[in-house]
Amino acid sequence: MDADSPLHTISVIDGRALQMTGFKDISAMSPQLQLMIGTGSHLDPAELDPLIMLASLTVMPNAARAGLDDDALTTLSLLLMVWARQLRDNPDNGGLVKTTAEDLADLSGWPVERVLTSLQALAPHILIDDVALFAEGDLEIGLAPLLHQDGADCGDLLIRYWTAHYVMRMGPKLEAAEETVAGGLTRAKDLAGAGERVARLKARWDAYRAQREGVAHYTVYGAGADLAAFVDDVSTLEALHDAVVGLIDPASHGPRPFAQECGLLPCTKLQALAISAAELKLNPVEAKGVRH
Repeated sequence: MDADSPLHTISVIDGRALQMTGFKDISAMSPQLQLMIGTGSHLDPAELDPLIMLASLTVMPNAARAGLDDDALTTLSLLLMVWARQLRDNPDNGGLVKTTAEDLADLSGWPVERVLTSLQALAPHILIDDVALFAEGDLEIGLAPLLHQDGADCGDLLIRYWTAHYVMRMGPKLEAAEETVAGGLTRAKDLAGAGERVARLKARWDAYRAQREGVAHYTVYGAGADLAAFVDDVSTLEALHDAVVGLIDPASHGPRPFAQECGLLPCTKLQALAISAAELKLNPVEAKGVRH
């Protein structure tokens, strides 16, 4: 197949051919999905697995709306389970699933013939690289059509879910960090020989507060309107927090560094930076007025 030509799905049901254009590769996934669960993701398995699960849960109702029967939906659920494992092991797989009808029969407890029949019902809704091998049960398929049902990309949902969860988790931690910085600078006034350093930190703190005056970046609504600004706030406050903690308690018997207080993994911060760099905005309307 020409690498520059669109990949087609071919339905072998009743001898009819159904072509779905727009996907150039069997492993096709949108940039949004690549960012969250594919090659562009920075997340570790603990955060990646729920996103793959959410993508799978999105595919199932899409398939049901397309009119698939119970057997086809059951087979699809097994394919999604295989997809999740293969994608976690190799993000380059994208929307690709490699398995066999025999393996699906083992997973379902069905005869192979029943699995093959259900795969024929599923065929018009997926990408198939080799129709002959597919009919024999040697499966190399792509899930892109179901991940992009009716032009809606479930990658947008994953970005919304992860970012909202990130903001809701970080909001209270940022407020606590502000209290630590403010209280620490007050205590630091009495430290001998630290006057110049305290003055510099106080200037940075005042600038930060002035910049944030009247801004709701610590809420899903505020962060959704300007995620890059929220990520900048996290970085700025992290630096201030750790500088003040190191100044007033160099032996670390008091507040811990910001990353430890927040349980913030390096991969989480990288993911937030990647999303903000992509300039993918949340729709803040639903969360307006809600403070997390």
